[in-house]
Amino acid sequence: MPVKNAGFSLTEMLIAMAICGVLMLGAVRLLPQLQGQNLQLLAQLRLEEELQQMMMTLEKAVRRAGYCNGQCSGDGLQIAANGQCLLIKWDENSNGRWEESTHAESEFYGYRWRNDSIEMQRGVTSCDSSGWERLNDPRLVTVSQFQALRDNRTIKLKLSGYAQAFPAHSVALEQWVNGINL
Repeated sequence: MPVKNAGFSLTEMLIAMAICGVLMLGAVRLLPQLQGQNLQLLAQLRLEEELQQMMMTLEKAVRRAGYCNGQCSGDGLQIAANGQCLLIKWDENSNGRWEESTHAESEFYGYRWRNDSIEMQRGVTSCDSSGWERLNDPRLVTVSQFQALRDNRTIKLKLSGYAQAFPAHSVALEQWVNGINL
């Protein structure tokens, strides 16, 4: 029984190679676009996560503001610098008083917007002091706005920013926080 050992003809091989070449050319053109969209999506996700984290930190601080397990004098929350700085006091160790700013375990906290970043410092009584620490990395995320507005016991926090890699896509967050201890 003879077995036919015929393969592809030269014409069939050339047609198959041409089709593969066209498909590869399409894939090579599509891949950079997919990678660019993937990078943009990751930067947007990082931006949203970082802004959400900063907003949650600010919300938590506002909710704690004014707490005192005794007799504390003064206001537990001050908004300064046209709403771009929060100065907060709360009785962290529940000893019935707010430890002063000079104390090693001060219960005075500050949050401010400066140089496209949100900064935080413990033991602060003024928004103009030095030694503040950034809550975000300005090489990755730029905070373009921070504002706190007070209406009696309710504090409105606004926070917006953009990823350095894609400045055209910004994210804005707004949160109303009830300052139950104010």
